[in-house]
Amino acid sequence: MKKLILIGSCLALFSCGGVVKDVSFETGDYLGTGYDEKPKNQTTDKKQNVTNKKQEGKSFLSALSSAVVTDSEDDEISDIYEKTVNASYEELDLLLRTELENNNFKIVHVLNITAGVEEQGVKDFWKHMHIYLVCKLSECSKIMKHNPQLASQFPLRVYTYEKDGKMIVGMFKPSTAIKYMGNLDADGIKALKTLDKELKKVIDSVTK
Repeated sequence: MKKLILIGSCLALFSCGGVVKDVSFETGDYLGTGYDEKPKNQTTDKKQNVTNKKQEGKSFLSALSSAVVTDSEDDEISDIYEKTVNASYEELDLLLRTELENNNFKIVHVLNITAGVEEQGVKDFWKHMHIYLVCKLSECSKIMKHNPQLASQFPLRVYTYEKDGKMIVGMFKPSTAIKYMGNLDADGIKALKTLDKELKKVIDSVTK
């Protein structure tokens, strides 16, 4: 009888061992804990997602850096860029309109600030002060696409006034608006830098 009980116990033990072994091999868990390889795959997926995000961040920074002009190029254009020209206002006006149109800028309006001030009875004021409101929608649209609050910066402004008998023409550098960008957009920054250079080119052309 004791031998029968012993034999029965051994058979039961081997049977259980076989079941555990089968489950372990099916799940890929050789310790019999019941956990398979899925958690490892999930960890790998998380690492891959982190890697992808880092690569996206690097791509954005790369695009952003490529949009920014080098220091040597940027330093030659001060925030307020103006030059003197030996010409009458009438001559400067003709030259300025021509150069703006040749560089595909649309002149929206020209404000005669001097005339407006004199109408208010002020006599001691700058002569021939005008503000040319100009725009290039192909570039401005890129800037406002992700930063609509910068709409207040457009149209761009080129100004003139007379000082010590000579005419001055200048601009407030468009890219100063970068500091007010809520969304740092590479295309928008590049467009602002392009406008810097194009307006500088116009001013340099009329003051040769």
